[in-house]
Amino acid sequence: MTTVANSKKGKPRYKIDLVGQQALCEHNYARLLLLLPDWETIDECRYAISYGEHEAKLCLNIRQRCPYTTVLDVCHEADWGQWLAPPLMQVRIYHDLRMAEVVGALKQNSVAARYEYPNDRMCSPDEKAQWNLFLAEWLRHCIAGGRSLALWPPRQCD
Repeated sequence: MTTVANSKKGKPRYKIDLVGQQALCEHNYARLLLLLPDWETIDECRYAISYGEHEAKLCLNIRQRCPYTTVLDVCHEADWGQWLAPPLMQVRIYHDLRMAEVVGALKQNSVAARYEYPNDRMCSPDEKAQWNLFLAEWLRHCIAGGRSLALWPPRQCD
């Protein structure tokens, strides 16, 4: 999925697979619509997912609605304790394009499409592609085996 081209320094440079990323974002859009069928009227949706004897929750919180886009937080709550921080992603949904992409992750306000490597934050050259793939796998798992949790009143993810 990723290719490299030689840069001026002779080091391989990550080249974005634009067609592959667009297809992945289109699939993520379709998956999110399955999980958020009433996205125009509800602000939150939660799903329980079982991992053997453990259970986790996928939380989808709509943060902002605009005419052509919606921004939501996707977070994971699990009973595995505090030894590992749960993933948190900000996803922008483009309704006119029918695409959804990760725009922020792990308290980062933005995720760049490509990073030079090495860098100060130790991000992978294909960081954004990895986050979008992770979102796809997470949503696919939730659709396959998740169950809706209707909470009242709704809670916000931390």
